[in-house]
Amino acid sequence: MSIITKYEFIINYINHEIEIGNFNDKLPSIRALAIKFSCSNSTVIRAYSELEKQNLIYALPKSGYFVVDNKLKYYNINESTIIDFSSGEPDMKILPYEDFQKSFEKAIEEYKYNIFGYSLSSGFTPLKESVLSLFKQSHLDCSLDKIFITSGGQQALSILSTLNFGEDRESILVEQPTYNIFLKWLNINKFNVIGIERDFNGIDLNKLEHIFKNKKIKFFYTMPRMQNPLGTSLSEDDKKQIVYLANKYGVYIVEDDYLSDLNDASSHPLYKYDKNQKVIYIKSFSKTLIPGIRLAACIIPQKIINEFSNYKVSLDLVSTVPMQGALSSFIDSGHYNNYTYKLKNFYGSRMRTLKHELDGFLDFNLEHCVPNNGMFSLIKLPNTNIDEFINIMSTKDISIRDGSNFYLKEFTHIPSLRISLCNVNEDNIIKGMDHMFKELKNSQYNPPLNSCQKLEL
Repeated sequence: MSIITKYEFIINYINHEIEIGNFNDKLPSIRALAIKFSCSNSTVIRAYSELEKQNLIYALPKSGYFVVDNKLKYYNINESTIIDFSSGEPDMKILPYEDFQKSFEKAIEEYKYNIFGYSLSSGFTPLKESVLSLFKQSHLDCSLDKIFITSGGQQALSILSTLNFGEDRESILVEQPTYNIFLKWLNINKFNVIGIERDFNGIDLNKLEHIFKNKKIKFFYTMPRMQNPLGTSLSEDDKKQIVYLANKYGVYIVEDDYLSDLNDASSHPLYKYDKNQKVIYIKSFSKTLIPGIRLAACIIPQKIINEFSNYKVSLDLVSTVPMQGALSSFIDSGHYNNYTYKLKNFYGSRMRTLKHELDGFLDFNLEHCVPNNGMFSLIKLPNTNIDEFINIMSTKDISIRDGSNFYLKEFTHIPSLRISLCNVNEDNIIKGMDHMFKELKNSQYNPPLNSCQKLEL
């Protein structure tokens, strides 16, 4: 029988007190516990350090140790009567602003004047180190010099689209459908863009190889996991094959892993399978954390680091340093892992509700594939007047996005709706779907639409 050590005894004691509700905010001081258990301060510090690693407590300089709240907080924000299936902005009622405020204060205390000056154009070093630790947790192998912090994933995409990937590389390949804001950027700047269909089953790899082989592709922009607007993820075999083709034909892949923290452990990013630095990886902190933070972390291949850095400096010199410092403290304290764990359960519940509702209406001519988690899903409605349908739903205080917003104008596609669960709770998902199905039933004999007017954001 093993003998329990003093620091393990302290850990068990604190865990028990948290579980029964005696400790729910600030924990006893190091000195108080040292006296209580007749041990040295270092023993208590060791116990607290272990609890920090388990994301059960966190430390604030000169303030002490505190219990991590294990439940998502709902803050009082004026509720709208609209059932909003259209907004892609995370639910403001659950954002961890109190914990982030503490992290901001901790960052100021720790980094002092350094947080209010310029940093390296590649990012504030403490944040890069924090991000590196997150990447290691996800088994992503990279070095600190390859990590760049950008002002959101959109800035990274903007820079990459302007880089020279070789004189004979002139077109950007995108999935259809894909991220609508990036499509707008490409259109405004009149880049050469080619689309390849991605459906609920994935991408036709033969078509992909044909394009890689015969077109002059700068890079292939893809969201392998929880794709927006489809919501679905590519199979691991398809991911491996895409990386293989990229290496075979010398094509770079830009992987937008915007919901990386909501994925199951069995689902991996393309970057994990890349051994020849052909995948450019982008992880955003806007969707899963705080939209206004406008920070993303990128892994940039060695070959294009200098050019990427030059463009980054010319755009904004450096992404906001105070926010970088606060995010670093938020990650290092364990708040980030704790929050994203709860967030995974939060959105998983909403997605299960949507799947249950859609599965209950199999008699309609619908095409859908609801994922296990995430924020988005696409419903294809053949022979439906989408424009008219959206207008009718708006009269019932239900807001939905036309799926055509996520396609190139010249790309032929089935009429569809992008469903966002960011700001719709389970009750409103049921209520909103019920209204939608009733209208579909009323209009199922309507003639098909020949052309749809594209709605703006």
